[in-house]
Amino acid sequence: MRLKLIEKIKNGSRKKSLENGLVDELLKLSSAPKTNDLQIVLEKLSESRNKIISEEFSGLKAKIDRGHKPKEMFEILRNKYHSEILDRFLELVYLSTTAGTVSSSDYKQVADNFLKSKQLIDERSSLLLMQKYTIIFAGGLIVPGILGIVIALVEKLGSTMDLGLLGFQASTGLYQVSYYCAMIYILEYVLISSIYLALLESEPRKAFAYLVFLLPIGFLIFFCSMLLV
Repeated sequence: MRLKLIEKIKNGSRKKSLENGLVDELLKLSSAPKTNDLQIVLEKLSESRNKIISEEFSGLKAKIDRGHKPKEMFEILRNKYHSEILDRFLELVYLSTTAGTVSSSDYKQVADNFLKSKQLIDERSSLLLMQKYTIIFAGGLIVPGILGIVIALVEKLGSTMDLGLLGFQASTGLYQVSYYCAMIYILEYVLISSIYLALLESEPRKAFAYLVFLLPIGFLIFFCSMLLV
């Protein structure tokens, strides 16, 4: 399971680097004089400064040079990354080099659209990241810490005041009720936070992972903060 997670993270990083590089390549091709020659286009992509683009298209060019059909090679590359940007890029290259229906201005227009979309995606990611860390910080530190301090104060209050007027039979009554209510609240808060964090990432299965991570931290902060008062 750990190996799969590492592989997933690695593939995601590789895909992101590829997509960022493709936007630059689109802008370069939009100013290139010959975008209807597949060999020239593949040669330019093979010489890309982006290591992943250079690696992928060098291998793709070598296979096409050996007689493989470009459409089949493009399809294999599509299936490897499942990227909308890559799919659109390969479609432009294929149409411009086979049907001749794509011009340099089309490359520039698509690049501009990708840049605008990327900006919106980055802004959304930043907002979601802020929400994510706010919830983690609140669920793991602030809420348990405040509750721990409050419960400790309640315990001291119970030991110095006569709580019979409040309906409690002993000075420990208020403390016990507050203590267990705080424990239940932390559990409920962390559970809801874990589910929400998983939904933010569109991966419901991560809810359990967040729960396992936040719950021990929350209770640890709760008990430690009780000792500070």
